[in-house]
Amino acid sequence: MGPMLLGNFLFAMLLRVPVGWALALASFVALMIMTDTPLAIGAQRIVAGITPFALLAIPLFILAGGIMNAGGITRRLLTLADSIVGGWRGGLAQTNVLSALFFGGISGSAVADISSLGRILIEAMKQRNYSAAYSAAVTAAAPIVAPIMPPSITMIVYGVVTGTSIGHLFFAGIVPAILYIAMLMVTVHLTVRSRGFTPEAVANTDPALIGKTPPAERPRFWPSLLPALPALLLPLVILAGIRFGWFTATEAAAVAVVYALLVGLFIYRELTWKKLVHAFAESSIMVGLIMLVLAAAQLYSWALTSGRVPQTVAEALFSVTENPLVLLMMVNLMLIVAGMFIEANAALIIITPILFPVLTAAGVDPVHLGIIIVVNLGIGLITPPVGIALMLSSEIAKVSFVSAIKAAWPFILTGLIYLMLITYIPQISLFLPSLLEAS
Repeated sequence: MGPMLLGNFLFAMLLRVPVGWALALASFVALMIMTDTPLAIGAQRIVAGITPFALLAIPLFILAGGIMNAGGITRRLLTLADSIVGGWRGGLAQTNVLSALFFGGISGSAVADISSLGRILIEAMKQRNYSAAYSAAVTAAAPIVAPIMPPSITMIVYGVVTGTSIGHLFFAGIVPAILYIAMLMVTVHLTVRSRGFTPEAVANTDPALIGKTPPAERPRFWPSLLPALPALLLPLVILAGIRFGWFTATEAAAVAVVYALLVGLFIYRELTWKKLVHAFAESSIMVGLIMLVLAAAQLYSWALTSGRVPQTVAEALFSVTENPLVLLMMVNLMLIVAGMFIEANAALIIITPILFPVLTAAGVDPVHLGIIIVVNLGIGLITPPVGIALMLSSEIAKVSFVSAIKAAWPFILTGLIYLMLITYIPQISLFLPSLLEAS
């Protein structure tokens, strides 16, 4: 069953069938050929896969992010980020990175952040003589923080699949998200002079100013902070509500929508009916795409389980070693390869039921495992040959995908070093959840 499921899926992907349809077709074909299971049960599994109440948080958080963007948050957060890091080496690239942290706490989706931020920041970077390839690489690498930073759509999916507390997962992502952004800023600082600019810019610009926002154009911090503060408070409202038991993670998503409406209508006063309708339309398209993949992936995962693939993989892994450190290294390799080819949420639903019992039996904390899986699949967004995030940013930058890959290697290397830290120092992820349990 396992080889046929994988073979069917890869064949469909080679034919460029969309991921959701490829997963569903692979599952139905395997069930029809390898089993006598009525296909109606497959349809029931698809419906059952997207009915858990906790999944309602996904469309609500996406809608909250869409409303905040429509209400004028993008410009304010970019201005705040520029006021903080615009004077650093590679100032606009640093602004790009820091903005991803701010937006990650609103949208929860890396692809959504690239779509909204990339169209503004890539063009701005090119106007400041950054190379198009480097602009695309930075814009693709920075939003990987979105699936790590709460409210993360990928963490919600992991929590639903494994039964792990979504609230604990949200808190576990805060320190890793900040660490990733710090490491990315160091990478920009080290690479921007040698790789970031066109040769003409390096030759014709004062070295003391290259890549920085000119002092006359740089916004001041305190006047920039006040307009951005309502948006920055949204993640804090969500986390505080979950922490003090005011609402569940799903109810927090509904609160986020109401909060976004209040900010857009009464504080920023930029949210018109036309913008609101546009936000609903864009959010609906994104939700439809995500839920189609989730539903099909649930069927695929059920087919894998029916074929005893998780048990077979567990036996194979334990036959090699029972050392959790070695198991985690093997799992990292597996997840990175999967993330290169499969959409993150689909990969999570397919792989997690296989890995979760193996690693928790070996003593890995479920919350820590969730962060490891999310980080792995995030890195897969910028790794060739697919690299969905890098592909999207290269299209926005109007540069070849190959050139973007060459410029992205320092950031991929940073991501891999970061992954090792997250994997083998569990306290990075478990520090805040342990404080919650202690209190």
